[in-house]
Amino acid sequence: MAENDIYNSKDKYERFINNLDSLTIKPNKKGKRKYYCRNKNNLVYFNKLDTLFSVKDTSYVRRIRLMESVKVIVNYTEKNLKDLDREDINKIVSKINGDFSPKTRVDFIRDLKYLWGNLFPENDERGRIDETIMPYVVRHLSARQDKSREKRRKDKLTFEEYERIINYFNSDSRMQSYLTLALESLGRPQEMLYIRLRDIEKYDNYSKLWISEHGKEGTGFLQCIDSYPYLAKWLSEHPKPNGEDSFLFINLRGNNFSKQLTPANINKKLKLACKHLGINKPITAYSLKRNGVTFKRIMGCSDIEIQRTARWSSTKQLRTYDLTDQDDAFKIALVKKGIIKDNKFKQHEPKLETKECSFCKIKNGFNDEFCINCKRPLDREILAKQFKEKEFQYNELKKDIENLKKANETEEQTTRISTEFFKQRPKLLEEMRMLIEEKVKQEKTVA
Repeated sequence: MAENDIYNSKDKYERFINNLDSLTIKPNKKGKRKYYCRNKNNLVYFNKLDTLFSVKDTSYVRRIRLMESVKVIVNYTEKNLKDLDREDINKIVSKINGDFSPKTRVDFIRDLKYLWGNLFPENDERGRIDETIMPYVVRHLSARQDKSREKRRKDKLTFEEYERIINYFNSDSRMQSYLTLALESLGRPQEMLYIRLRDIEKYDNYSKLWISEHGKEGTGFLQCIDSYPYLAKWLSEHPKPNGEDSFLFINLRGNNFSKQLTPANINKKLKLACKHLGINKPITAYSLKRNGVTFKRIMGCSDIEIQRTARWSSTKQLRTYDLTDQDDAFKIALVKKGIIKDNKFKQHEPKLETKECSFCKIKNGFNDEFCINCKRPLDREILAKQFKEKEFQYNELKKDIENLKKANETEEQTTRISTEFFKQRPKLLEEMRMLIEEKVKQEKTVA
């Protein structure tokens, strides 16, 4: 029996089936409904498909999509569907070409051929139904998309924008954990949101998150390496850390407290974040999977590595999810040859690795500037800058004393400045000593 999903498709489908009679009512201009059944006799095909879906145990989200295609068909013709010929089918497809995007047209034709093959199957030479033969009236249709009509997706993020979104949720470890895990593991929203605490297999510096239900590619696990610091932080703050049946990602307030987080919740938060940050792109929970594939391609990961991470059966799906373009490849080549600086085109060299503190050896997130444990800077440049500042303060105090002596100031003024110098001197020297030690450790690590 097909199960409900994170999008509550089961309830949507059942409401649709229970209200089939209303489909014959012509919608008014102010209503949301656009299509209606012009011929009442065509309602029987909805019921026939419902029975077929139950036999095949088709998922509810797939049922809804196919029923939407049937709604479009019965809206564009007044004939009984069994009486449609090639010319009638061509007229319907022509209207689809004018009203929908190229991608929607491809999906519609694929659904149309599937529906006709099940509703009006061809017979073999003995008069038996033959599922291998495509019905004649739709056999000529092609579900291939014209390359010249392809459009670039608008939800492609630069790595700099992705970092800004992660930093925006600094006070929400749950969202940081979800966003980093989704990008690294290439997990689908439904797969991730159905993970429970019992599905997490923790190790010292990494973790496996097992998909035990609602996995589109079956069961498996999501890898968590670079996103592990964010996951560990969220687990330490989880309201129900001992509840093994509790979902990993849950609501934290309101009537739905401790209940399963949904893609709608995440999309709403991402929309607010993008609006606040001035990122004018339609970023959703599913955009993270596409951008994760894109970043991995830019970082030089092989197709096989991406395929195994995403748990695909082949590498064909890379064409759908990869958002890289010719400009990305050109700029990467310029960076590799040293023609342009890394800092200028930081977004074209994503670095998702965890940062290890050279002093306390704690793993930190890729966007952290200071260690979450000892609060020391993780960047060598910041460390060198702090060292120069302390050295400058120390030298300035020494100069003040020497200038006072040269100017023959009163003994009282000299004593006061000298006392201040000797009070601060041990502290400054100790801070400089620690900074020197950290610089040496980091240089050894880099070497």
